Amino acid sequence: MNYATHYFMTHAIVVLFVCVLAEQSGLPIPSVPVLLAAGSQASAGRVSPIFSIAVALVACLTADSFWYQVGRRRRAKLLQESAQIAPPSRSWISRTIAACGRHQAGALLLATFLPGPNLASPLAGISGLTRSHFLIFDSMASFVWAGGYIAVGYFFSKQLQRATAYGSHLGMTLLLALFVALVLAKVLRCRWSRWSRHAPVLVPVALLCFAPLAAAQGYSAGGGAASSSIAGSVPSGPATNGLLRLTLRDAINMALRYNLGAIESGENAQTARGQRLIALSYLLPQVSAGLSETVGQTSLATFGVKNSPFVPNILGPYAYGKVDASLSQTLFSLESIQRFRSARTAEHAAQLSYQDILDVVTLTVGNAYLQVIETSSRIEAQQAQVRNALALYDQALEEFQAGTSPRIDATRTEVQLHTEEYNLSVARNNFAIAQLTLARAIGLPLGQAFEIADQLPYSDIHTPTVEDALQTAYKSRSDFRETVDSQKAAQQTLSAAKGERYPVVAMKGDYSDVGTTFGQSHGNFDFQADVSVPLFTGGRIKGDITQAEAALRQRKAEAENARGQLDYDVRTAFLNLNAAKEQVDVAQKNVALANENLAHSRDRFTSGVTDSVEVVQSEQSLASANDQYITSVYNHNLAKLTLARAIGVARTSYSQYLGGK
Repeated sequence: MNYATHYFMTHAIVVLFVCVLAEQSGLPIPSVPVLLAAGSQASAGRVSPIFSIAVALVACLTADSFWYQVGRRRRAKLLQESAQIAPPSRSWISRTIAACGRHQAGALLLATFLPGPNLASPLAGISGLTRSHFLIFDSMASFVWAGGYIAVGYFFSKQLQRATAYGSHLGMTLLLALFVALVLAKVLRCRWSRWSRHAPVLVPVALLCFAPLAAAQGYSAGGGAASSSIAGSVPSGPATNGLLRLTLRDAINMALRYNLGAIESGENAQTARGQRLIALSYLLPQVSAGLSETVGQTSLATFGVKNSPFVPNILGPYAYGKVDASLSQTLFSLESIQRFRSARTAEHAAQLSYQDILDVVTLTVGNAYLQVIETSSRIEAQQAQVRNALALYDQALEEFQAGTSPRIDATRTEVQLHTEEYNLSVARNNFAIAQLTLARAIGLPLGQAFEIADQLPYSDIHTPTVEDALQTAYKSRSDFRETVDSQKAAQQTLSAAKGERYPVVAMKGDYSDVGTTFGQSHGNFDFQADVSVPLFTGGRIKGDITQAEAALRQRKAEAENARGQLDYDVRTAFLNLNAAKEQVDVAQKNVALANENLAHSRDRFTSGVTDSVEVVQSEQSLASANDQYITSVYNHNLAKLTLARAIGVARTSYSQYLGGK
């Protein structure tokens, strides 16, 4: 079905003429679906609706005129033969002949819409209708018939396309069901009459078995997304012995130079520039020059010349020199002009894509830097927890040795100490991995030791409104502007494909100076002007236009998706920023309360009012509060950086959102 649809799109007019002519001639080939498809293609702008109606009208008149002539020649004999072939239709034929005499135009119009062979045309000849009247009435009937179906396809093109897609799956389902039914009939060795009694059961069973398989043809398995190269980099050289202090600005600047995603995107922009220069070369003059010296000897026997006293057998040896120059210039080629414009727009889109990758790299490196800060803060918080647990264990051990507290308190505090030491080991490992991730993204030398110089504490910022941020994003987001330029480039490519139908005007000339020596040389030249007009290209131009139209529709869809994604990113960034701010406020209060609670629990334990359980629980509450605060600060900084990325100013304004040197 998909192949048939593609074939009709390529040869719409030919298929339309053949199908209408075949059906009107009496062959069992339905033409109504073709007329509907022609209307659908006309709605998409691929064919002309007036031309489609004209082609269908010519096909109808051709077939009906033939049957009209047959009716005029055979007359009553044709009626007799028709009655013998189809006895049930005798009364219908008689009524049709009478109707042709009284309502000639109406009879032809009604017969046009009836399924099966068109008997009204030969009956019109039998009834004695004149040729001029027949052509007038038949033209009116054919116009109403063909124009009506084409109009339906024109105004309901989207519904027909969905029906076509559904019909392809349903058709495959029915074919599979029929195959299964025939196999079952052969296995059971049933006669046709017996199988027909089981058909109401077998066909639904086959449909239920194969419908999922046929329906699955409309869906393709989603491929895995290509791995991003943003996390990779090119190491910037050998490592040094000293400890490198790395600021956020230094990290981002290094990433913009050595990050693999930035490098590849920059090279893609250079590739687009090369394509623009190639497209420009087809519009500029092509000049070449050469210098040659030729020495040779020729035997005439090679060319079949017989020996003769008047013609020498050997020519030469001889020598001559040549200096030549040639010039060619395309004076007018709409295709080359539009392809150059498309390549120029594509180059600008590639530059925007490069700028967008730099924004993404800034976001990625900023996130990696914040993760290093977060894991470092967790180490500091966990070290404090270890010190608290150690102090509590020492106090419990002293009281046990003094006999003022049971052994269980010392054991409980020792378990808590080992737990905090375990958590400290995990935090240190996470910190080391975060450092490696940052070094990998920015291209630090392999094995280079470094430490972060910016701590980026919590700080609130003044943000614009959502509406102002959206307006800024539409102007600043490079990925959105790239999709707009890609759509424009696709439109210019379509214009170039359509420009292949226009004439191409070119000129070419060359000049050479040839002689045995350059002092005895003589000039030769020729000049040629060409006008090339494509008359028939075997559907190549139509194929180029079809591909360009499909690419343009894809670029339009991508542009609209980018607009929606931009709106989603900005609004999501604002929601995350507001939520992170609230979480920081709550976490700060929790840390203060947990510290106060821990101090009270220690005093109670020292006074002997409570045991170590309360103190351990207070330490755990403080650890949880510290963890929440560290996470909330990280989320708040990341939300600020994400907002800068959503607006499109991450690379240029990250310091205003995050701070840092």
